[in-house]
Amino acid sequence: MKLEKIIGWLDAELETAKFSDVSNNGLQIARSDGDVDKVALAVDGSRRAVLAAAEAGAQLLVVHHGISWGGGIKRIAGSEYAVIAAAIKADVALYAVHLPLDAHPKLGHNALLAKELKLTHLSPAFSYHGNIIGLVGVDPQGRKIGVCSGGGGEFAAEAKALGCVKLVTGEADWGETVAAENVGIELDCRGHYETELYGIQALAKAMKRALKIETVIV
Repeated sequence: MKLEKIIGWLDAELETAKFSDVSNNGLQIARSDGDVDKVALAVDGSRRAVLAAAEAGAQLLVVHHGISWGGGIKRIAGSEYAVIAAAIKADVALYAVHLPLDAHPKLGHNALLAKELKLTHLSPAFSYHGNIIGLVGVDPQGRKIGVCSGGGGEFAAEAKALGCVKLVTGEADWGETVAAENVGIELDCRGHYETELYGIQALAKAMKRALKIETVIV
């Protein structure tokens, strides 16, 4: 399958154009013109993930955290050089999708985490760079719970103001932890990586089903 067809499906399914993201979503590293027979997916666009994708026989690596943010890559050195050099040597393309995968109503980290928590009466919440990415819902005990994957500790006070007794997220820094304590809301930090694996796993299944292409988590 041509890389362009896969990218077109990803862009449309995840509605990447609707998001004003800190990540430069989309194809970040190209490859030669050959077909893509297998797609690897990972949370992070790291050198290790690129090498694992190549070892698995994949020609495309789809990740949540890419290597191009904001103004893009200004110097190909250090960490960025390590990833780019590995990708070019292995001829593995890199596609990144950040906030669209947090916010997707079916494939998103937060929608799937809310489902695991058995939350009902869901409503969108928590704006990040102008994008609503999280959710608020009601748990089986009737308590209002906030959900925001990754580094969502900054939303503790907002979750409290929305009536939540708990915010489930990936991680919080010390200041965010103190702020949560100050306003009297529980922080349930389940790991940045762990809370952002949900969408990657769901996307792998969706790509396999829709595109009839082999996928693998690395």
